Amino acid sequence: MCGPGTALGLAEDERAVWPELRERLRQPGRSMALMRAMLGGETEVAAVVSVRPDGVVQPLALLVSEELGQALEVEDEGPDVPAGVRRGHLGDYDVEVLMGADREGRPRPIALSMSPWISQHLFLAARRLWTRTPPVQSGGQLQNG
Repeated sequence: MCGPGTALGLAEDERAVWPELRERLRQPGRSMALMRAMLGGETEVAAVVSVRPDGVVQPLALLVSEELGQALEVEDEGPDVPAGVRRGHLGDYDVEVLMGADREGRPRPIALSMSPWISQHLFLAARRLWTRTPPVQSGGQLQNG
């Protein structure tokens, strides 16, 4: 988790959009975090999540990385559109795209809102990773990873 002045472990482009996304997606009573995840088992992504006080994590959005950005088609709504939300397509899937601004103030995609198919891909990749990781003996107890 990152405070307003910290963003340890984030790439430079992630560090630049994290404060905006954290505030736009904030949920009352929950902490906000940025986690690494795998999409489809092949593409590493950064996921914006909210964390309940009991530790339950809810994915909210994926940051648009260079790799996702190359595959993303955002519907054009003109150059004067303020930062907001647009429709888009990632392969065969419809997505909701959160827009921000680049250094020159032009609109650019910064995150994809979580959708059922994105969640399913994240969960399947996590499950495959978990089942491939051999158990480790530690202090007399078996632990995964």
